[in-house]
Amino acid sequence: MRHSFFSLLARTVLVPLPAVACLGAILLATDAPATTITLNESGYSTLGTFLDVSATLSTQYGSDPNDQSGSGEKHYLKVVLRSFGAPTVGKADVLSSFYFNLANPDSPFNRPSDLTLISGSGRAYQVNKNAADTAVSWSPQTWSTSGTAATAPSNLVAKVNFDEGWQFKSQTPPQAAPSLGFGIGTVGNSDITDFVPTGFGFDGKVVRGNMPGDMINLGIYSDGTADVLNKTDINPDGGLSGSRLIKTEATFMFYTPLFDLRAVTGDSWVQDNVTWGFGTGPETVFLPEPGTLPMLATGGLFALGWMARRRTRRGDSGSPPQAFPQAFPQAFPQAFPQATQP
Repeated sequence: MRHSFFSLLARTVLVPLPAVACLGAILLATDAPATTITLNESGYSTLGTFLDVSATLSTQYGSDPNDQSGSGEKHYLKVVLRSFGAPTVGKADVLSSFYFNLANPDSPFNRPSDLTLISGSGRAYQVNKNAADTAVSWSPQTWSTSGTAATAPSNLVAKVNFDEGWQFKSQTPPQAAPSLGFGIGTVGNSDITDFVPTGFGFDGKVVRGNMPGDMINLGIYSDGTADVLNKTDINPDGGLSGSRLIKTEATFMFYTPLFDLRAVTGDSWVQDNVTWGFGTGPETVFLPEPGTLPMLATGGLFALGWMARRRTRRGDSGSPPQAFPQAFPQAFPQAFPQATQP
């Protein structure tokens, strides 16, 4: 669905999870109901490719039988990122970062600041121009390119140099929306401050591998089918050909040892306020809808004068590229005080 300016994250739904769930590779014996928040976004990349993405955040409290800390009980958050728009053509179409926050809507600094990434997985393919895409698998720091090993899910957690997967970072407290407090990404995002002045990138040496050493590797691509299990070949441009990407869906598991995630009761904890990055720069960015901005401003989380100063960006949820309307700051005087002064 096409939107004219900012991303529209109004299609939020709440779905209960079953009492016993398999979250990533961790089997939880649960004793409390979970909350699931799903955010969908669609628009166009700077290449003109139609993008359709979603993020599903699921909370769960339970026991991890593999936990060696003593109690075996933790509060878990599962984040599933999906890309299922038109077939990916170039790097600017590849979902490579996701920023979000999770905070009490009545007390924004009441949030799981100790959130820790513990697993990440997805199925990888080497995408090839004018040739069949081939299954590959990554386990830091080794690629498997043949046999049954190549069909195994890839390990996407990046912590040290050349891990090549997705790195998790956080800000405490979150300094500004829409960068918010948490981010996962598999690219450097060195240009993120073009869009979000207080945004944060990721460590280039951590998210970039040795061979073949392309920064976009392990980003999420779409083959146009939304089918997670069955492969449909794409025909990428020369700049993307040979890259090794996650098809359609990646799943990340987090835990927080101290924060009680049972308090998360609905989408108001996310406030429809996330940021999506595509490409390595990023080249294309989806930002929150304008209606959420004044709400966060009154919570003391950010100052958004940057939007009044920056009149263009390289991608959004409308037809790219697109200029900021001159009247936009006037619509939200509390977010743009310096832009509305006579």
